[in-house]
Amino acid sequence: MLSQQKVKNKIIPFDNAWAEITCFESTGEVREYHVMIHAKAEGRSFQQQLDAVLDGYEQLKATELQGASAVMKRYFLSDVANQADDVLLADTSDCAKSIIGQPPLDGSKIGLWIYLLTNVATRQLSSGLYEAAHGQFRHLWNASAHNTAQNSEYQTRLLFNEYIMQLAQEGCTLADNCIRTWLFVNDVDVNYGGVVTARNKIFFTQGLTEDTHYIASTGIGGRAQDAKVMTQMDNYAIAGINKEQVHYLYAPTHLNRTSDYGVSFERGTYIDYQDRRHVFISGTASINNKGQIEHPKDIVRQAHRMWDNVEALLHEAECTYDNVTIMIVYLRDLADYALVSRLYEERFPDKPRIIVQAPVCRSGWLIEMECMAIRQQQNTQMPTF
Repeated sequence: MLSQQKVKNKIIPFDNAWAEITCFESTGEVREYHVMIHAKAEGRSFQQQLDAVLDGYEQLKATELQGASAVMKRYFLSDVANQADDVLLADTSDCAKSIIGQPPLDGSKIGLWIYLLTNVATRQLSSGLYEAAHGQFRHLWNASAHNTAQNSEYQTRLLFNEYIMQLAQEGCTLADNCIRTWLFVNDVDVNYGGVVTARNKIFFTQGLTEDTHYIASTGIGGRAQDAKVMTQMDNYAIAGINKEQVHYLYAPTHLNRTSDYGVSFERGTYIDYQDRRHVFISGTASINNKGQIEHPKDIVRQAHRMWDNVEALLHEAECTYDNVTIMIVYLRDLADYALVSRLYEERFPDKPRIIVQAPVCRSGWLIEMECMAIRQQQNTQMPTF
């Protein structure tokens, strides 16, 4: 039976910003929050909007988020080349910080997504990864990894090689412990091919094939502060995870295997714990189970097909949209924002989300979304989160 349990959603207004919050609380010790903070534009400078977002977060930490520790943040910026230094100067907190040029399409200059946990011990490790530890698990986050090698293939290869070494330092491997990656590609129409080539080659050397498994991922347009960076990467891995806890999502009635068209990521992954199930849905677009684009040039029908695809993946994990905690929506054309925003408001009025400008990896896809979900369960055969 599908879980109809809903995460708790709340909207908190501030003077010059507002926050959307989801909270998951179970019988276990760890409570989880996803927070999306939006700036009110209204002619305000970037510094004013940044201050408003961070002031709102400070207010939340003293009230709604009391006792919770941030383990990952992502800043969505409208002009990352000129804004990233200001973010780093203002936010000196000790967690994985992802800073990416993906302009929020609500007219603001900044959006902030924060993932927080209670009753965890957090620290930065000597490997450079950020750890949130509880029980037998160490949740390892990494953000804004980049280099300036000569092209996107070499950059991606170096990124994965460095990450593999970081994981090895923590007693982990890419195949056994990495759950999720995000690859942000500057000029995705030109540089995505090199990312795919490098990832395919690296995965093969690490024993990741279509006969074993890949890793949930989003590969999407996005710019780093330095224009010479063609690929920037965020990652999430779990030290202490057992293979029996990890499951992969396919939804073959709606989607094909990504390896059918030469790429290597899973459509979705879920992790089972004693008291909860975590679901990670990869970047998903309007595709059919033959790997073809559905509804070319029609943003409304593409959005509906994309929702159907995500819903099929969630169903396979015994979840519904009620279980979704956070959504990130990527649009190729900013002119589609008003229409898409209205569509989301009609279908998901209380679901935390952000809509940003970020071209999808295939030019015919006008829209893509990713999400995370969580459901409560009692499974005494699994370890506690």
